[in-house]
Parts: sequence; C-alpha cells; structure tokens
Amino acid sequence: MLKLNRHIIIGLCLMFVAAHCLPAQNASAELFGGYSYTKANPLVLLPKQNMHGWVGSAAAYANRWIGAGLEVAGQFGTLPPPPGVTAPNLTFKEYSYMAGPQFRFIKTDRVQVAGKLLLGGVFGQVNLDAQTNAAAAAQLSAAGYTGFNQTKFAMLVAVPVDVGVTKLIGIRVEPGLYLTDFSKTKQSNFRLSVGPVFRFGGK
Repeated sequence: MLKLNRHIIIGLCLMFVAAHCLPAQNASAELFGGYSYTKANPLVLLPKQNMHGWVGSAAAYANRWIGAGLEVAGQFGTLPPPPGVTAPNLTFKEYSYMAGPQFRFIKTDRVQVAGKLLLGGVFGQVNLDAQTNAAAAAQLSAAGYTGFNQTKFAMLVAVPVDVGVTKLIGIRVEPGLYLTDFSKTKQSNFRLSVGPVFRFGGK
C-alpha cells in the first residue's frame, strides 16, 4: 500500500511539472482537489452509510476535447451497531485510486463540462473498536458486523462541471456513479465531489 501511494504521488507531481511545459495551444492540464461525499459501505450486506473525505486528481488534454486523468480519494464513516447490541460504532474507510479517459463536451470562457470513465482499485477496511468486549463482538459478528480488509476493483463514471473564477482557477462540482466489488458483490454508490480546479496551458 505504501509503494502504491508513492507511485500515485510521483504520478501527480509529474503531471504537475508537465503542465508547465505544455505549448500555448489547445493542449492543457488541470489539477483538482477538495471534499468528497458518498453513500456506501464495504460490508455490502449491511445498509449504506454517509461517508465524507477528500479527493485529488490530475488530468491532461491532448486537444480541446480529449484527455486522460488519474484520481485518488479517501472516504470515512461510522457504522452504528444493530439494535439490541451495546457496542461502540464501527469505523470504516475506503481509499480509491483510478485512471482513465476524459472527454469535454462543453468548453466556454465561463463553463466547462466533461465526462470521465476511471478504472482502478479500492481498499476497504472496517475496524472493531478496541473497547468492544467479547460478548458484544460475538453479537456483532453474528449480525455481519465483522472486521474487514479487502482491495477490489472500482470504477467511477462522473461529470465534472467547472465554473471559472479566473482564467486559471475554477470551482468544480462533480456528481458521479461510484462502483465497487467488495466480497464479489457489485455495489453502485452515488458520489459528489466539490472543490477548486487549477488549469494550465491552452489558449
């Protein structure tokens, strides 16, 4: 996991450096980072929960319309115990790392809208609180609330909508469909990301 994180950070840095080297024509690059919300649960047989976290991405466009990007994100939540079980909430998290093509279909001085399809992996983890006693842990396990640690396939289909503040800075709102495959079970989750986007290159 640490080696993967290093590769992601190196890739983001290389894209940032490459952005400054882009010729002043239709080629361009962008960096995005901010808040991310999704409703999901790596324990797929239990109800989905609100998850809050962060997202960071970088993309480069070969021309006005066609590009590619990569993204890393982390989301975190708590899972209440089932009725009748006295135990602390379980904490859970998901870290995703994906890459894929992006296609702009609206580009004006004020607004840019694109579609993207990202493929990659997601690491999901659920932890039993250290304060959970043996009896409560047994009840949680019987109800499906167990410790969990998996890395599985993930996919994101999203539509980033950018509203320009200046020529170089905009605000992005990005709704998307976030798909995971924990425990060999397909799960479709709504995801929303919001934050600043920085653009480089292009006319």
